[in-house]
Amino acid sequence: MTLLNKVFTTKTLLQIIFVLAAAVIMKAASLHYDFSWATALAAG
Repeated sequence: MTLLNKVFTTKTLLQIIFVLAAAVIMKAASLHYDFSWATALAAG
């Protein structure tokens, strides 16, 4: 258990949660505005 505590510090967990939350928000925004990041990147 000590090994897990060393690997997954509070900062690491917060970063993981933040990234996952950002991905979910981006996905929700894409669906809401009918916007695809793939087409936007391809057009850009």
